[in-house]
Amino acid sequence: MKLITKCVLLLMPTLVLVTPAFALPPTALSDSGQPGSIIIYPKFVNLPAVNVDGITVPRTEIEIGAICLPAFLAAGNSCAEHQPVTVLFRWVCPGAEGVNSNICPEEDFEVNLTANGKLAFSADGIPINSNSPLVPAAPCPRGYLIGSAQSDLPIKFDGLIGNAIIRGENLVAGPNAGSSTGISAYQAITIQAGTGITGLQIGDVRFDKTAAGDPLPSVLSKTALIFLTLNVLANQPNDPTLVNLDFWNESLGNAVGSTNPAFEHLTSTSVEFLCWVQVPLSALAGGNLTQAFQGTRKGVVIAGPAQKVRDGNAPGDTPGPVTLIGLVETVEGTAANGFLERKYNFNMSTNGVPQPIAFVPLPNFP
Repeated sequence: MKLITKCVLLLMPTLVLVTPAFALPPTALSDSGQPGSIIIYPKFVNLPAVNVDGITVPRTEIEIGAICLPAFLAAGNSCAEHQPVTVLFRWVCPGAEGVNSNICPEEDFEVNLTANGKLAFSADGIPINSNSPLVPAAPCPRGYLIGSAQSDLPIKFDGLIGNAIIRGENLVAGPNAGSSTGISAYQAITIQAGTGITGLQIGDVRFDKTAAGDPLPSVLSKTALIFLTLNVLANQPNDPTLVNLDFWNESLGNAVGSTNPAFEHLTSTSVEFLCWVQVPLSALAGGNLTQAFQGTRKGVVIAGPAQKVRDGNAPGDTPGPVTLIGLVETVEGTAANGFLERKYNFNMSTNGVPQPIAFVPLPNFP
């Protein structure tokens, strides 16, 4: 398969699976602050476009850039003008346990740009402008996007950078009715050749507040956690991924070190999903992840380590530890608009222990 070219394969003496498109041994941890050979966008939304300042815009805008390799330049070389870079992308959709054989749908496409170039496209397949590459619409309303660099340069191409912009739906009430005001953005996750990512994620969360009251301020909001694994058998049956979740509320600021059990107390729960999930806090821990119950506005969550578990629907999958990527999403505003006036996304942190990636693509892709 040509799905990962020499930019990754030549650096890897062993692979996790026989012919995966993306496979990295857990020898070192990737650095998402650096450009990479693989790039992951943890969430896209493929739903009808929305109105912004009287202009129709897509719900999701994906940005991809490629820079000339620092290592290549440090060796005394230079990138040729308009050096071609091809990125093989895959829309990856969530599956449902016990439905359609636990299959996570996937669709492949390629985007061509040049070193030090930039492109943007939408998840709905409709060009943003005349410079947008032609891409297929994602085959589901929500999921994640993964891409790998392919280049004719004689060394690995750790040169991909990117981000995503996601807009909320049009408001139905208030002075901005008919327009989308809730917008969020995040930096895409990059993985360098020969590195891996972890199976545990750590994040800050704002507990839900859907009615006025203590703790102050009484800004109404709702939070969801987004998780995905890169250990995926695309368009094939998958075992579900189980993630244990431990939440702690805020410290009592005027009594740091206090043994007061009302603060920094633990609330434990779990989530199980196929390939990707967006789960609201209201669906976890019996609905107790609220500011009223926790006694504080915010807290910390530790998710994982992630494990694939057998459910009898995916005999070709492999149970055990898997990779995990997380994103925290909070919307705030009025109840009349579903709290969608404003929107925030935050990347999560890791515990520094890499897990092997094993993403197996469509078997018939050349």
